[in-house]
Amino acid sequence: MAITGIFYGLPLATLQAMQVQWLACLAGIATAGQSYSIAGRQFTRANLSEVKDMVAELQAAIDRADGTRTTVTYPNFSRGPY
Repeated sequence: MAITGIFYGLPLATLQAMQVQWLACLAGIATAGQSYSIAGRQFTRANLSEVKDMVAELQAAIDRADGTRTTVTYPNFSRGPY
């Protein structure tokens, strides 16, 4: 999954609070499973892959907001002169 930067620009405190909630969601899926049934009805929790991607997005935004994220840009000279 490539980081899209959907959370870039949010305040650091907001990002950290969201990260706590998404990590709790991830822990809930890990300990209780993704689906369960009650009285013959089937219920599904959040998709594990989507939760994992959100946690990665939040971590990238936190790293960017607190200055620990490094961005590397590579020039591409293969197209020739304009």
